[in-house]
Amino acid sequence: MRILIYDNNRQDLEKFCNMINLYPIEIIVDKASDYKDILYFFDNHYYDKIFIDYNDDIGKKLVNKIIEKNPLQKIFLLSDKDDCPLEKNCELCKNKFKKNIIIKPLSQNQLTKIISRKFTCENEFLSTKEFNLEKIKKRVQLEYPYLKFEYCKDRDSFLSDNIPTSALVFVTDLLNQHEIPFQVTHKNQIVIQ
Repeated sequence: MRILIYDNNRQDLEKFCNMINLYPIEIIVDKASDYKDILYFFDNHYYDKIFIDYNDDIGKKLVNKIIEKNPLQKIFLLSDKDDCPLEKNCELCKNKFKKNIIIKPLSQNQLTKIISRKFTCENEFLSTKEFNLEKIKKRVQLEYPYLKFEYCKDRDSFLSDNIPTSALVFVTDLLNQHEIPFQVTHKNQIVIQ
């Protein structure tokens, strides 16, 4: 398997490569943090998967260029913004293109699903609010991996057993940053309003 990674943040790029190195299969990784380097690699090699940091203009330009050259190229867009190259037309994207959005940060579990071909776009049919709530959930799971923390969509609330005060403050800060109204119950459950 050969993959190509674009990320203008060298630290994120190295972390990603370290995650890939944990797999006991041969994966050739070409990586770049420059537009010209990525196009050079793309023009000279076949890639099973391409990962692009979609948070900057270069990432957006790269996606358009790659789609133009090969509309069927498997591309994974790493993003922490609710920003889709096809204006959230999930049916068109699924039927015509092979693009998937990964809400940053990427986890080892997600990478395993991608490599084993069992990953689906995390932005599929999500509203901006739902996208932001998924992003918050991932950040909390990274910061507090021991905490069972789940967003319950039907009740529009975050559920957790014995949530420590520091985690509660962390979540409410993230909700405030994303301007998502909420209320904390006497059981320390966070209800989204």
